[in-house]
Amino acid sequence: MGDVGPPPRRLGVIVGLPQEAAILKRALGKAAPPIVCGGAQSAGAARAVAELVAAGADALLSFGFAGGLDPSLRPGDLVVGAGVVAVDSAMRASDDALSQRLCAALDTATCGWAAGLVAHADQVVDSPAAKRALFARTRALIVDMESRAAGEAGLPFAILRAVVDPAERALPSSALAALKPNGRIDSLTLVGGLLRRPREIGTLLVLARDNAAARESLSRAAAAAGRAFGLV
Repeated sequence: MGDVGPPPRRLGVIVGLPQEAAILKRALGKAAPPIVCGGAQSAGAARAVAELVAAGADALLSFGFAGGLDPSLRPGDLVVGAGVVAVDSAMRASDDALSQRLCAALDTATCGWAAGLVAHADQVVDSPAAKRALFARTRALIVDMESRAAGEAGLPFAILRAVVDPAERALPSSALAALKPNGRIDSLTLVGGLLRRPREIGTLLVLARDNAAARESLSRAAAAAGRAFGLV
């Protein structure tokens, strides 16, 4: 694999949801680097990255869940991003040395992973049809709302994501409507939405199962990332 150089001195991590930050903190404990949550919004992601840069980060990691675009990916599958692409801009490649560090650590931890592009979306891609269209336009394996902001910061960056909703899975509108700007779920809004759309209860239960698989994979990956970047 060759010399990948020293680990970053001041790694900053951007996530979309508090749940993702909690996974990283549990895995790394006091060794966890600065983590900022974007609230699963593009504007929030940009603010989160700006906060990390202002705090002195010299490299960035986009970490957390992602929507699957490639039909072969299943819930819990890990992806190391080779770069981030949007339909309205050129691809931004992730840092090769950081990515190689991640891949080597995942291999050592016997975590299966795939490498490929990550698509950017300004909002949640919530339907199978929309996922198929984005996959056709970008050929990206997964989609998120944070990696583009990391790529635009002008710092070396890496992407480590776990698929939570595969390409064929629709996301229930009740859950999306209940997502607050800080990335947490408003329980009353969620219950109200399910009362109005009871057929979404089954979809939500499936999503919970997928989320559990993604959390388990992301926990193992978080520990590997800690070793990759010299945190533990």
